[in-house]
Formats: sequence, structure tokens, C-alpha cells
Amino acid sequence: MARRLSLLLSKAVFLVIAINSCIAQEASRLEANSFAPLFGYIGDYPLGNSTDRIDYQSIDVAARRIYIAKMGAGQLLSFDLGQERLAAALDNFPKVTGVLAVPELHKIYASVPGAGLIPSLHVALGIVGLSVGRGAVAVLDTGNLHEIARLPGGVFPDGIAYDPKDRKVFVSDEFGAAVLVIDADKDQMIARIDIGGEAGNVRYDPQTSKVYVTVQSKNALAMIDPATTTLVKRYELVGADHPHGLIIAPGKAIGPGKAIGYVACDGNDRLLTVDLTTGQVLARNAIARDPDVLALDPGARRLYVAGEAGDLSSLDITDPASPRSMGDTFIGKGAHSVAVDLATHRLYLPLADVNGRAVLRILVPRPE
Repeated sequence: MARRLSLLLSKAVFLVIAINSCIAQEASRLEANSFAPLFGYIGDYPLGNSTDRIDYQSIDVAARRIYIAKMGAGQLLSFDLGQERLAAALDNFPKVTGVLAVPELHKIYASVPGAGLIPSLHVALGIVGLSVGRGAVAVLDTGNLHEIARLPGGVFPDGIAYDPKDRKVFVSDEFGAAVLVIDADKDQMIARIDIGGEAGNVRYDPQTSKVYVTVQSKNALAMIDPATTTLVKRYELVGADHPHGLIIAPGKAIGPGKAIGYVACDGNDRLLTVDLTTGQVLARNAIARDPDVLALDPGARRLYVAGEAGDLSSLDITDPASPRSMGDTFIGKGAHSVAVDLATHRLYLPLADVNGRAVLRILVPRPE
């Protein structure tokens, strides 16, 4: 019996060693081949069970946390960047799409569309203007991750932006054709701004003190005055086809009096560089298929565009008005969300299903 137990133990030890060896070899293979020449591979970190989709992310640099919308599982994740581990998985959400951490408010905002038959019917009705929807926006405390409020979120709440000057939060109601406005001090919904078409991503620009949102179904970019919560104008985006993703170039890089936005179009796989003061399209770049989330690293002078097909486009923005394509890198199936830690330049790309588990894939850019 003792000899048999010893044999079984030896086999178990061998199996563990073999598994670890395979993992190490796979990591080595990923680092050596998959992401070169633009990136080095740091690792894959567990995010719990697999799901069908993971959506937006938001980094709190000071607290060293990244918040991740595990959409299909109805969870909001808190990942510790310092210890490189999942710190919390918050439930009680039908779905989670957009997420934004606002450190100065000690709050996290999360877009919570409904799930199930009835909410789906409300989305369908909302698309044709017959329902205000059953979505919500959850507000959480960053200290204890407790929910402070859950506010009406329209038909399908998605992207989120914060205006520190007016202390307002803006949420794109994608299928409600509107932008929702929250008083950040009172945690109250105070306005709904009709933008005349499907709302894509939303961003606040400190250079112009305006909020911008892509209008997917109209191939346009809407400008909102956050002080008055009114639609100021809507630019036609020449060369756009279903513009969804949006990010604003940092003001220091482009100089005073100028404002530049980058718009990703998933209908024709193009990145448009837009003068936000005139609506003029300054440049057009081919990018990876079905672009979704954009991220900027001003220190590295790079712009990243993550696509639904799993490819990441990298662009050099040394000249913000004329991005230079650096190439596309396959990250993994469904890697459509990207976030950048401005302190370390590391990239975070959550993958919904890697061999039955959700993981956070971490890369680091290589110098040119």
C-alpha cells in the first residue's frame, strides 16, 4: 500500500511539474512570438469563470486599481495592479457595460443595462422611441465598494465621462439616442440630451470645456455644453461609417486653443482624426477590424484601438493631428477592450474565455 501511495504521489508531482512546464512554455511562446515586435508579454491573470463578453475598464492610478465590466457575468471587477490579483468581484448587476472611476469623488460609475426578456423588449421599443428603457447607472464608493445609488439609465447605458469643472457625469444611452447627465455631488439624474441618433462613446475635453459623443447611426459627432446641458452642434464626419469609439488627445501635446479627437468607425475600419473646434477630419487611418475601445498613452505618444476580432492597432501620435500607423497585433479572441496605466505604460486587455477562464492579459510596449 505504501509503495502504491508513493507511486501515486510521484505521478501527481510529475503531473504538476508537467502542467507548470506547459504554462511556462506557453508564456514563453506568447512572449517570444505573439506580440513582438511592439509588445512584451507580462502575463495572464485570473478573472474568474469564463463569460461571453467583457466590456469597458477604468484605471484609478493613485489607488492602483483597475475596474472591469465583466458584462456577460453581470459583475464589476476590482483588480489590484500592485499585487496583480483580482481583489473583488461585485455581483447584483444584470449586465455591466461602461465603467468609470473618478478618484477625486471617491466614486465609481457603472452602466447597467437590463437583462432578460422584459428589458430586451424595452430596448427594442426604445430603439423606435416607444420606451425610456429599464437601464440604470450604479454609483459605488471606491473605499468599501458599497453601492451609493442606482439611477435611471435609459434604454441601453454604455460609455461614461466626467466633467470636473461642472462636476457632472455624462452617460451615453446608445439605443435611446441620448446622453444622460448626473449631478455628481447629489447623485441625481438631472437631464437627458437628445442627440438625434445612436449614441456611441462619450468624452469630456478640458481644452474646449465641452462634451463630445459619436452619433453612430448618423455618421456624426455631437458637441454638448455641460454647463447648460444642451446640444450645441453636430458635425458630419466625412468618411465615417458607424463611428463608435472616441478619445480626446491630451491638451499638452497639441498646444493651447486646439482640440483633437480620435473616432473609430466599425463600419469601415477607419480611425478619423477630427479637429473638435471645426469638425474637420484631419486624417484617416486604416485600423484593425471592428474597432471598439480606444486608449491613449501620452507619455509613450501612442494611441491604441482594440477590435472585436481580437487585434490591437497601435499608432504613433507624436504629431497628434497626423497619427502614424505602427501595425496591428493579435491579442486574443474578443480582445476589444484596452486600458493603459499611465504610470507604467502597461496595457490591460481582458479576455472573456481562455480555456474556460476569464483572464486579464498584460503587455508592455517595446521601444521602437
